[in-house]
Amino acid sequence: MTDENYLKFPSVLREKACNGEIIFPDNAYFVYEPILAYRGIQRECDDVSAVTRADFMSYAEKNIRRRGIDKKDPHYYGVSLFLNKVSVENALKFPRVDRKIAVGHVYSEAGPAEINEATEHVCWWLYENVEIHGFEICQE
Repeated sequence: MTDENYLKFPSVLREKACNGEIIFPDNAYFVYEPILAYRGIQRECDDVSAVTRADFMSYAEKNIRRRGIDKKDPHYYGVSLFLNKVSVENALKFPRVDRKIAVGHVYSEAGPAEINEATEHVCWWLYENVEIHGFEICQE
């Protein structure tokens, strides 16, 4: 990744990436074909509002400490998605009344991604001020 790309990240990641505190995995790509993915999002059972960038905030952007993930781990600054619906259901222990599943494509214009085929997990590092488009809540 180049410094030019680092400057596109939110401030919580930009500085750490530019000064070398955060090192991205070797299998994180800036250019890739769109990837169909699923993400667990917080929603009340009757809330079917549109999926937005707020549904794709990292723990770092929310300033939430997550057990087991260090602030020096680049995954703390990305968002988790899965390559299939069953994987997200298992990871987040669905069904849950306060969660829904969104489906759409991870795309390189919004930020780099790491795809782990073995775990069916995607980590997506979103650029600052990108609009998330193409994701919608899965209908049962």
